[in-house]
Amino acid sequence: MSGLVPERRVIRLFPEYSRDWPLWENSTPTWDVGYTTTPKMYGLSEALTRDMAKWNALWEANFDPFEGWKSDEAREQWREEGLSIVTRLRAEVADFADVKYEPWPLGSWDE
Repeated sequence: MSGLVPERRVIRLFPEYSRDWPLWENSTPTWDVGYTTTPKMYGLSEALTRDMAKWNALWEANFDPFEGWKSDEAREQWREEGLSIVTRLRAEVADFADVKYEPWPLGSWDE
């Protein structure tokens, strides 16, 4: 019977170019969701979905993989908003998933 129940899921949160959502998940043998995911797949609130879209757009507009951040202010704003988003995401999916935060554009991070 336990084979029918999905393993505890791990949602990865990180930005990537040309993706609307910074949400990713490795499928498991009991839970085949693909790799890229959406807020709707997790039943996220409208407020978190909206703020996550703004956070992703802020990154797209202010970070270049070769040049880095357009400004220290944009980097700091993105960092602060990311901490809020990961905290809220963890709360909203706590019943079925853990969240791994991977803000690679910051170079290093403390969770």
